Amino acid sequence: MIRIATPSSLRGALAASLCALASAGAMAGDGKWVQDAKSCSAPEYPRDSLNKGEQGTTALRILVGVDGKAIDSEIESSSHSRKLDTAAQRALMECSFKPQPADAKPAQQWIKTEFVWKLN
Repeated sequence: MIRIATPSSLRGALAASLCALASAGAMAGDGKWVQDAKSCSAPEYPRDSLNKGEQGTTALRILVGVDGKAIDSEIESSSHSRKLDTAAQRALMECSFKPQPADAKPAQQWIKTEFVWKLN
């Protein structure tokens, strides 16, 4: 799912709309991992990026372990701002993930997500 971040809505936006989707290359397992929005805090719009008017979309792949914690992440496509990409990556690595369906026991797998940085 795509998440749009604006300076005024960063706190609520992450919880509201960032939902990770299991990637096609996921390892075999029962179910998939989805982001637990309550476990994340929104990334702050980097001050330099605000001053420069930088916007864009950071597409990430996150490796989720069997315990629902992020193990690794990769930037799949850049927002064209290193600061925005780094802020998105750091924030999403702090998130926890929950199984879908709730009683599933997913294996370690890569999930994909996008973070959209947008100024008002």
